[in-house]
Amino acid sequence: MTLSVRKGTVCRGPHTGTGEYSELVARGAVAERITATRSALLEHRAQLDLARRGRNLLEEKRDQLMEAFRQIADDVLAGQDALERSASDARAHLAVAESVDGPGIVRAAGMAGRSEIGLDAHTTTVMGVQIAEIDAPPLGRPHDERGYVVAGTSPHIEATADAFEAELEMILELATREVRLRRLVDEIATTTRRVNALEFIVVPRLKAETASIQAVLDERERQDRFRLKRVKEHRDRRRK
Repeated sequence: MTLSVRKGTVCRGPHTGTGEYSELVARGAVAERITATRSALLEHRAQLDLARRGRNLLEEKRDQLMEAFRQIADDVLAGQDALERSASDARAHLAVAESVDGPGIVRAAGMAGRSEIGLDAHTTTVMGVQIAEIDAPPLGRPHDERGYVVAGTSPHIEATADAFEAELEMILELATREVRLRRLVDEIATTTRRVNALEFIVVPRLKAETASIQAVLDERERQDRFRLKRVKEHRDRRRK
């Protein structure tokens, strides 16, 4: 197994192991980029420590975001099931009202009962992540505030209006949760990419560069000791 190294380049011999070759290539590339000094070694150690602490903090953030995601996901799934039941109940009431009072009367009551909904949109912070929140007032209205004459309608229309107002409240509540869930998914993906970049790119690179600098300094120290030893031996011979 032979490897020849000339001026920071690595030449692979015919029987060189892949791992050994890769390590020497990496060290040769590091030597070309970095001057091996004590200050560079201390700087790389500080950068490595900072990268590891940053990775740990991001992992903690991701874990807490995942916990929040699981809680909201459970609420969203439960809310979707409740919304399906509410929608089915509202459609059933509508079918009964149309069969009893007629589609025209039901449509006229619906047109008379139309009104705007005031929504309050703001942001909240979850683990440093800003998430949109939507606040809506209670949508259930008294029967005499729906815009039509109560005496001229049947209880089936009132029950239909109650059912659809309850369904609309669920829709708005579920929409807020889904917006929060989508924002958490995006932030978890971003945090995961940052963790992976630190874990598999930045930290290994800094470790390799730190090890290369340390190896160069150790070799330099051994050479200095050898030279000092030779100088001392030469002086001792001259004195004799």
